[in-house]
Amino acid sequence: MNSRREIDSLGQISVPADKLYGSNTVRAMENFPISDRVLGQEPTLVKALAQIKKAGALANTELNRMDVSVGNALVEACEEMIAGQLNEHLVVPILEGSGGTSTNLNVNEVLANRALQILGRSPGDYAVVHPNDHANHGQSTNDVLPSAIKLACYYLGQEAKSSIGLVASALEKKSVEFSEVYRLGRTCMQDAQPMTLGQAFAGYHAVIDRAASRVGDQQQRLLTIPLGGTAIGTGLGSAPGFQKAVFKHLREISGLPVVPVKNRFDGMQNLDEFQRFSAELETATGAMAKIAKDFILLSSGPAGGLAEISLPSVQPGSSIMPGKVNPVIAMSTIQLAQIVHGNHCCIVMACQDGMLEINHYEHSVASRLFDSLHRISEIAETFAVRCIDGIAADKSRSIDNLTQSFALATTLVPKLGYSAVSAIVKESVNTKRAFLEVAIERKLIARDEVLNIIKSSVWVE
Repeated sequence: MNSRREIDSLGQISVPADKLYGSNTVRAMENFPISDRVLGQEPTLVKALAQIKKAGALANTELNRMDVSVGNALVEACEEMIAGQLNEHLVVPILEGSGGTSTNLNVNEVLANRALQILGRSPGDYAVVHPNDHANHGQSTNDVLPSAIKLACYYLGQEAKSSIGLVASALEKKSVEFSEVYRLGRTCMQDAQPMTLGQAFAGYHAVIDRAASRVGDQQQRLLTIPLGGTAIGTGLGSAPGFQKAVFKHLREISGLPVVPVKNRFDGMQNLDEFQRFSAELETATGAMAKIAKDFILLSSGPAGGLAEISLPSVQPGSSIMPGKVNPVIAMSTIQLAQIVHGNHCCIVMACQDGMLEINHYEHSVASRLFDSLHRISEIAETFAVRCIDGIAADKSRSIDNLTQSFALATTLVPKLGYSAVSAIVKESVNTKRAFLEVAIERKLIARDEVLNIIKSSVWVE
């Protein structure tokens, strides 16, 4: 294999001649042989990193801290990276353990070597364009990486929030469709009071709509980033005016209203905004899981369960039981919540394990947040389209379950009193007869009044 020799502070090292990365990337690959996604497989993070590097090159050129030709070449290289044209050279694992240095240097080396090619020179000619002196000028891993992860989470959050919104919209449509499907409400898995299926779905819609809104609120907070703080928050190593210039260019490049943190030392030390964002994702998926479990219960059977709703049949459910169909989309949604919960636990630990001036564990945070966001985007949309949209209600089964229960007992309490109605309920249970039959036999309810009583009992002021 053809190779070139590069020299760094640890000595000489061989680099494949056809690769744009350099010595630091090779060492990272040797140190972290982790079978996880590598940087080039997270194009949203690559995009965010390249946007920041482009803003840095423009700012340094504007401040006369970089030769115009070098700055222009770096900008062109950044644009190629933003477009995904250099991903094959971004090979450091997302879960590398260098506190982000390997990731940042992988990007710097690729940009510097591509800029050298643009200038008509060979990769490794770092006297002209250097990964640290040029691609990283005025920056540090410690301010670049958390800033890029925030931007990447913001971008991925757009897709996740949209998918959660599809779930909310699907539930809202069903709440209207099922507004006159009368059913038995249940508490503690026991018969409770009459309601409509539409009212249940309206409750489902409300919690998911609220969850989507709160994900969006926390997503906006990710646009406050510590860029410009360099290594620990002092800004040491950047030129006067660099932070103002880099944010101006980053806003123009990204189209996002990014702003610097109010306190750069806080911004360098703490990753709590990631934890809060993850918590909102956990809340949203937990709410979807609760709804999915309700769907599994309400569709159970069809002969031996509640069977008040039917879920779309999307695939055979058994390799041995002919005709069996399982609630696979609902189960996938529950698994989503389990995974996001586990990811959140990891993120909480990573956020608390930072030490002194920076948090070294942002890669755990990034890996788990990206996983949650990718899965939410995929599974939430599937839940909406392949499950909720196709739910059908069995009106006759629902009304039968309602009229066979003592759910209407509460409507008689104002007239007869709690104790008297309790006695009727007990007789219903002991004789295994429907409460309504006992009440009708005692002439407490007329048979032709039942539907009106049901309708009046589900009215909500």
